[in-house]
Amino acid sequence: MYLYSAMTDKRLLTFTTLAGCLSFSETAKRLGVTQPAVTKHIAALESEIGAALFVRYGRSVALTDKGRELQRLAIKILEGYSEIEIIKE
Repeated sequence: MYLYSAMTDKRLLTFTTLAGCLSFSETAKRLGVTQPAVTKHIAALESEIGAALFVRYGRSVALTDKGRELQRLAIKILEGYSEIEIIKE
């Protein structure tokens, strides 16, 4: 069974962007959303997974082990969506 959710896709995109730049404000800027939206998406993913994905150090963050594991999987998922878009063209 495959689970699909447009909301999860947004969360994964937010997560991978944050994992790449390690800044909530920069992630918000890159995605054109508010910083609270970024925080909400990350909190929802952490709740769904049941583990912290980032360690917060004041204004900066670092990936946890679970965060690195999710990053690897999320990149594969988002790359798969990109490949599907190519087929649709």
